Amino acid sequence: MVFQIEQIPDVVIEALVLSLEPVDLFQLALTSKTFYQIFMNNNVWKSKSLHDFGDLFQIYTIMTTATGFTLDDALTEKFSHEPSDWRSYYVQKNSSTANDENDTALMDEADQEYANAQTQLETFQQDGNVETLVQVACKMMHILDVFPGHAGCYYILGFILFVLNKLEEAIILLEMSRAVDPNFEPVDVLEEEIERIAQGYKGEEELLQDNQLSGALRQVLEEVFSKFDADQDGALDGKELDKFIFTTNGAHPPPAFLRQMGLRFGANSKGWLTREGFLAFYLEQTLDDPSETRNDLGVHGYDPQTLKLKMSD
Repeated sequence: MVFQIEQIPDVVIEALVLSLEPVDLFQLALTSKTFYQIFMNNNVWKSKSLHDFGDLFQIYTIMTTATGFTLDDALTEKFSHEPSDWRSYYVQKNSSTANDENDTALMDEADQEYANAQTQLETFQQDGNVETLVQVACKMMHILDVFPGHAGCYYILGFILFVLNKLEEAIILLEMSRAVDPNFEPVDVLEEEIERIAQGYKGEEELLQDNQLSGALRQVLEEVFSKFDADQDGALDGKELDKFIFTTNGAHPPPAFLRQMGLRFGANSKGWLTREGFLAFYLEQTLDDPSETRNDLGVHGYDPQTLKLKMSD
């Protein structure tokens, strides 16, 4: 029985492509016309490039289109367009990355930048400055350009997408992180949180439309507001707001919190939370965690999935 080269399973071909060094792959390609056609194919070298060095082209696209970020010029020049010759790209990338990965000082610098990025994200959670996220995203991509196996950088990019409510895109980055380090535990924690939030979006009635309260949710929230607006003056004073929060969460908030609600989301001349302020609060909460809004509605007698008022026993 004569074995034909063409009969080699695709899985074997793929394993050879991903495991061999470029010079060995080229030597193998020279052994026959068939192997040359297989191993010199541009798509083969693309697969090998993305496998060994990560898909920074996809990451660049996600981080610019999903978020609207404008990344720095160096990243734009490198990753806004895929190379036309993937073999040349691989050879050049393999040479530069191999040298950099053996540079201990460069590795230490990358780890320090990663630690600084975590601190910057904490700062963002305090001041909400989106430019901080842009800076962190750029730093993480520059590290991955040199150290494509740095699971933490993929994770931080995924976390940035998460805080911007880009959940599907965040999962893509977390999967990249898991691919380079299956034991990087923060990925599991964040994926669980995303799944919980995603479940909150599911229901017979939508909560949001074009990042605004849906008509159905707005109607329900106005009904809840009216229930606690005892004097029907269009605002919740301290006592009314306290009662609403206690009913919803089972705890009385501090007086300062009650004042801050009005100042942050919308208050009348007396500093009390207005109807529109109440809706603005729920818009922010629903964008951040829709499951929490559905839970609140359940507390106030509504079916969390259909948003319909439950029948009294």
